[in-house]
Amino acid sequence: MKRIYLSYHYLLIWEILLVDRYVDISQYDFEKALKKFNPRLVKPEGVFEAVYKIPLENGLSIWVYSTIDTQTGVSREKGSDAIRTILMFDDRKIVEAAPKTLRTTNWDDNLIEKIESLIEMTTDYLDPSGHPLIKKKKKDGKGSFYGCALYPECKYIYKGEKPLGDLFSG
Repeated sequence: MKRIYLSYHYLLIWEILLVDRYVDISQYDFEKALKKFNPRLVKPEGVFEAVYKIPLENGLSIWVYSTIDTQTGVSREKGSDAIRTILMFDDRKIVEAAPKTLRTTNWDDNLIEKIESLIEMTTDYLDPSGHPLIKKKKKDGKGSFYGCALYPECKYIYKGEKPLGDLFSG
């Protein structure tokens, strides 16, 4: 019982320290941070936060859910939410979600890093059915491979059957 109390006590202290580091973000600050990616503000049905779409090749795009309330133009209450960054296909299929970005003092650098990591996954290559291939990490963490972005519906994995440059290109 005592161990649980101490763990909970330290957790509360850690949470207090983190909340002190949380910052409010304005829509202007958010758009300034994303400017180099040429995002477009989109309005998904039933979503009341500013959502930005960064178009890529082969039907892929990155959607950034900002936590900015579209009514007020500022982020929600400190510590109540995090920025979500998602690689999407045809604006409807989630391909990959980056870890959430906390709204701490270095939120903009962390967000850019996550966007760039999702962009690095994308390729110009298509599988024989015309679906985009993305570069994925192996489960064991040793190396990577090219697989269909629509997994599990599409299970195609590039196995070197022909040179990568000879794969279909979008």
